[in-house]
Amino acid sequence: MSRSRQAALLARHLSEATDVEVGLYYDTGARWIAMWADGPLQEEMRAHLGTALAGSRYVDMRDRKIDCHRSTSERAWAARAIASHREGTLGPAIADGAAHRRSLGVGMPRPGVQGPTHTHEYYALLRHVDDLCRETAYPERASAPEDEPLIGQLLATGTRDRANTGRPAVSEYDMATALLAAGDWPPKLTVVRAPEEGQCPE
Repeated sequence: MSRSRQAALLARHLSEATDVEVGLYYDTGARWIAMWADGPLQEEMRAHLGTALAGSRYVDMRDRKIDCHRSTSERAWAARAIASHREGTLGPAIADGAAHRRSLGVGMPRPGVQGPTHTHEYYALLRHVDDLCRETAYPERASAPEDEPLIGQLLATGTRDRANTGRPAVSEYDMATALLAAGDWPPKLTVVRAPEEGQCPE
């Protein structure tokens, strides 16, 4: 059996073991990359990979260097933000992160230079939720049943038509803007919209 065939079978095995779609791609030399979105942490995937390679089915892949790379979806970002809010950690994390940025003298982009002008709280929110996504296994899953409708609301609020494609797309940047603008969150979340590109929030 060719190495490429074994790699495809190994990717299928990892997908079945983790319940997420895993791709195994040749890079260069003896290096391959296992890639997936959301799902298990990198160390968990490495453990699945090690177990699979210890058996007799994928012997031609044993001498390959297989790196693991996990990306996270906008759904995962929304789920972690909603869970953090419900747990009461979102507001304090934003306040602490913004205060830390100010204490370091972190500068802000000048208006009009890089699109809308954002606050330290905006960047602290992005950092906090990004950290949660990176540290959480299966971050796309709702942490509690009551989170599910709010995840959908946040995704809808962070969705708008892109000027270059005319198609709706959702981004964590728009969701972060909407979260900070919502005020009495979540009731106002369904009516808050992120500003268009090039416009500053009021």
